[in-house]
Amino acid sequence: MRESDLDRKIVVASGRLALLDEEASQLRSELVVLRRLSKQAQAVLASQSAQLLEANQQLLVAALHSEHVAETAVSELFAMTNTHQRDGLTNTPNRELMMDRMEHAIDMAKRGNMRIALLFIDLDQFKKINDIHGHMIGDEVLQLVARRLEAVVRESDTVSRFGGDEFLVLLTEISHASDAALAAVNLLAAVAMPCEVTNATVQLSASIGISVYPDDGSDAEALIHRADEAMYRAKRQGGGGFEHALPLPPKVSVK
Repeated sequence: MRESDLDRKIVVASGRLALLDEEASQLRSELVVLRRLSKQAQAVLASQSAQLLEANQQLLVAALHSEHVAETAVSELFAMTNTHQRDGLTNTPNRELMMDRMEHAIDMAKRGNMRIALLFIDLDQFKKINDIHGHMIGDEVLQLVARRLEAVVRESDTVSRFGGDEFLVLLTEISHASDAALAAVNLLAAVAMPCEVTNATVQLSASIGISVYPDDGSDAEALIHRADEAMYRAKRQGGGGFEHALPLPPKVSVK
């Protein structure tokens, strides 16, 4: 190779090397810029992530607070409803709630062509307990009687304090009137067990009147009235027993 050709190739190679060096320098500058932008983006992302995390935590706290407020409101509403529908002494359903349950049971029995029974219970000579032991002991006895009555019947049945020493027991879905008689026997036995209360042992008995839907009445008021009458007949027999409602008189057709 001639010297002039070699020199020319060296010059060309040097030029290319210079271009490559310039391109490398430009790439290094761009890389520095990209790294700076990357750091800035990471800083912005970190800041936004922190803000998002804080916002998420605030939302979580707000949601938990709202849930607590809602649960508290529901609990207070349930407590208020329960207070208005329960007897203050025995915590059994009061008259209003019992009437609602009776009407509902009658509607169900009417649709299903079934029977229900109502037992009217009156404690015999309860006034003597209050006179001898005082009203505080009398109240304890009523509470104990309520728990005993509830223990005898089914969960689907209802025990309600009707007033004073009177209780109503609603038996749903009975097949025969004899089912109510069997329930009455069990209830009388539960009441007759000695009552151990504060500094006293009290012996009780009760009189029970039974009415059955639809045989003895078509609504709650009629069933209560018929069972009440039967209870007084049981009481006139000396107490400690039960009586069924008397058959309704036959309807007289008017021609």
